[in-house]
Amino acid sequence: MLKSHSNLLQPRPSDRVRIGDCVVDIPLREIAPAEGGEPVRITLKALGVLLALVAHAGKPVSREALFEWVWPDTLPTDDVLTQAVTQLRKAFGDDRERPRYIETIAKQGYRLVAPVAWVLDEASEDPLAEAQPVGAAATQSRSGRQARLVTGAVALAALVAGGAWWSQRSEPAVTAPPLAIAAPATSRVMASFVRIASLPQSEEWPSLSPDGALVVYSRAAADGASLVLQTASATAPRALTTPRAGQKDLMPAWSPDGQRIAFSRVVDGHCRIMLVPASGGPAQELGECLADDAHPVSWYPDGRALVGAQRPGGASKSVERALHRMALDEGRWRRIEYVRSPSDEDMSPVVSPDGRWIAFHRNLSIADVWRMPAEGGMPERLTDLRTNLYGLAWARDSRHLVFARYREGRIYLNRLDTVSGRIVEAVAGNDNMMYPAMARTGDAIAFEVESTQSRMRRVALGDGEGAMAGSRRLFDSSGSNLMPAIAPDGHQILFYSSRTGDQRLWWLDQRDPDSLRSFEGFVPVPRYPAMWNPRSGTALVIGTQRGEPYGIYEIDPARGRVTRLPVPDRQPVHVSWHPDPNRLLVVADRGEGRLGLTLYDRSLSPWRSLARLSDVASTVVDAPRGRIVMSTPASPEIRSADLALGDVRPVDAVGLPRRARSMVATADGVRVLDSDPDCRWRWRPVGGEGAPAVCLGGEEWFLEGVTLDPASDALYVSVVEDMQGDIGMLPLSAFDAPPVDGGAVVGASH
Repeated sequence: MLKSHSNLLQPRPSDRVRIGDCVVDIPLREIAPAEGGEPVRITLKALGVLLALVAHAGKPVSREALFEWVWPDTLPTDDVLTQAVTQLRKAFGDDRERPRYIETIAKQGYRLVAPVAWVLDEASEDPLAEAQPVGAAATQSRSGRQARLVTGAVALAALVAGGAWWSQRSEPAVTAPPLAIAAPATSRVMASFVRIASLPQSEEWPSLSPDGALVVYSRAAADGASLVLQTASATAPRALTTPRAGQKDLMPAWSPDGQRIAFSRVVDGHCRIMLVPASGGPAQELGECLADDAHPVSWYPDGRALVGAQRPGGASKSVERALHRMALDEGRWRRIEYVRSPSDEDMSPVVSPDGRWIAFHRNLSIADVWRMPAEGGMPERLTDLRTNLYGLAWARDSRHLVFARYREGRIYLNRLDTVSGRIVEAVAGNDNMMYPAMARTGDAIAFEVESTQSRMRRVALGDGEGAMAGSRRLFDSSGSNLMPAIAPDGHQILFYSSRTGDQRLWWLDQRDPDSLRSFEGFVPVPRYPAMWNPRSGTALVIGTQRGEPYGIYEIDPARGRVTRLPVPDRQPVHVSWHPDPNRLLVVADRGEGRLGLTLYDRSLSPWRSLARLSDVASTVVDAPRGRIVMSTPASPEIRSADLALGDVRPVDAVGLPRRARSMVATADGVRVLDSDPDCRWRWRPVGGEGAPAVCLGGEEWFLEGVTLDPASDALYVSVVEDMQGDIGMLPLSAFDAPPVDGGAVVGASH
């Protein structure tokens, strides 16, 4: 049976599907007779079973597959599935002995035998109007532009965000090829914006009053951060909060009635959700944050509750990284009941103005926009971008979403039509536009305009606590320089830089400063440093050239060659050399933003998968100890496996999940550039094995990448030293400008 969740196809054509003589309302979990009558509400698990059967209508679905899809990472009894099927039969009015809907297949499972068709016309009062039969590969026109493609079996919402589906030491089961979202072309428009706040202090996280006339945001100071309020134009602001030294008031969210503003207050390493009158006055504590650091919140339209989620990399309080709801009169976060996998990292939730939906980002570096009913239930994926996303906001029509995404070295604002799936991207200047906020009843968009400067530094480990402060800059330029990768020979270095105005891969032999050159036409993904092979001859980099899909390329600097490798994975994220030169370790997207590791034998064509692991973000080969050390996507845990990906076990945890990216192989084992309460930059062994930890200083920089030159006992790091945030404004109508560049943009994910 299928084990890759290819039953979970997206997007669905509508929220209703006709099965036999009944109509199923998916968000409401109700089954009603088509000719009218009292609907019957079913459980979330029963709906999951039903949608799995719909996805394979007319074909048997095994009980094992249903358990895997609907009850992942649990050990359910046979009774739970039997009860779910019984509930469905009762709701349909079905007879088990003479089934018209669900047939029991002896020793196999169940089969949906009733005809299935989507109810496509949302505007019609007739529940059978414009029904699209399942299995038809056709495009239905809905009010001209409102078209969606239905291919293969059916387009369904995400049913189960599964757990560990992949074998760790055996060949993966043969499965049907995964069907991706049909992604409409992305248009690009030119837009101009106005900076309404541009003082030297960093200004972040704007929120608009319901009518768009006022904006509140957080302004940094030397000893903390406060909330300030001003009109939505370039005028002088006034302080809304006056925190004490060391206190940070962050991420404000204006209430639907315009009377109050919710925000996060961080003091002495603890975070609380606060409420302050928009007219000014003392702030009231509502309850604790979901983590020890700040996270954004969004209001429900009735003004009685907030929705929130931890930010990636936050200091968790052992709270599940899922969406939570806090009723104001209760002051306590409660997890929203919806379908997700433990490895999913959901963040930035926002409630639509009509109160029907919650939109959110799922996962971090290969994220997409999702939505689900406001009361919980079954999420559906709205985009197929697989990139970093920064903020999310609903338009007043509850149909359009504005979000920020990373693409080719910059962050752009995008508008998504949740009905047609079409995306329009706004390009304005060379700044990053992120964390949008929209007026509830107006057309205004406020957002953060961020300018950062990334630099590379050489850090001498022998300098101890003065190492970071005494480090020297490398190959400085007016652009950002990041992710250095030193070859084992100690001379060659590869890094990414925007010094030419676009993101490129650069190479230099440090013995000859005039050797600096870039690989023109190749666009790297600056997520991880390049991976040199042990002989220093070539390196592996993820990127693209000549419009090809993003993949893994072998770089030969001496000859200037860039060769695409025939990696079977559609969306690779990280790659490492294996001690066996015929093998490679590839981390890639396994669907719905979940990452997994594959050990490939590349001596065969096509490449053969030797072993697979789920929930892996990056790998480091610890050759002296004969092991692979792995970070996880959404937790601080570090695991190890043998060179065949067997004997998997936890070995360590990093202070922040993103610091797992700073793992480096050394002759003394794997080390990580981590932090703890006593030291911001601590160079320590993973698992406590090897030489003692060393504190390298306390500079307030943000780490992006690190590599080790063993010959000189020095680290080469890239850090964000300068970060400036302003507040910008533009109207939603800016996205209606005529498209540029022919109207189509390559929506490649990064």
